[in-house]
Amino acid sequence: MPVLPLARESTGCLSYLLGDGSSKECVIIDPTQDPFVYDEAARAHALRIAGVWETHTHADHISSARALASLAKVPLQVPAKAGATFPHMAITDGARLKVGDLDVKAIATPGHTPDAMTFVAGDDALVGDTLLIGTVGRADFYPEGPTELYHSVFDKLLRLSDTVRVHPCHFGPKQGLGPQRTTTMGHERVANEALTQKTKEAFVLYMTEGWPPQPHGWKEIMWQNTHD
Repeated sequence: MPVLPLARESTGCLSYLLGDGSSKECVIIDPTQDPFVYDEAARAHALRIAGVWETHTHADHISSARALASLAKVPLQVPAKAGATFPHMAITDGARLKVGDLDVKAIATPGHTPDAMTFVAGDDALVGDTLLIGTVGRADFYPEGPTELYHSVFDKLLRLSDTVRVHPCHFGPKQGLGPQRTTTMGHERVANEALTQKTKEAFVLYMTEGWPPQPHGWKEIMWQNTHD
């Protein structure tokens, strides 16, 4: 598999190494911890970090993407709608990205955040917080979130094949989730409570009732993740 999950057990966050064995290149997606963790992971698999990507602007932790890109001396790519003020390469909807010889398609999947993207590489989809195992990412960071998330999930992600492996950014009890770290689109299509909502209105209601409080200081965290 080209996708290697890199878990931060203390917070239930998942980062990913997306690699190409033929070129021995990889990118690190959504890094959260000490950048040396990712450098060591790449070296352990005889891969060279060629880039750092973000799926969205994180609201629950400070990203280490800039620090890792600086350490590895590689480009940092973030969604265009993040509005980042630091040097970066913007990822737009439909962009074709490369990891060595591996082709990756970027799909705009807003809802959790306005800038959220999903990266599809063959039979692997790195979905950020748009889709989680058994549910979806919260959509209360901006007013249009629930409606945009509905279209992202039902009009885009659910069009992927049942065999596509889904790699979310969160897992475990600290996130109110189970211990599983990967799933398939086919499993989520029938077992994910959010995806079984029958109408857009039912989905929007599902997204606006009964959710836990927003992360403490989330506005400040998102600001730090997009500004110098």
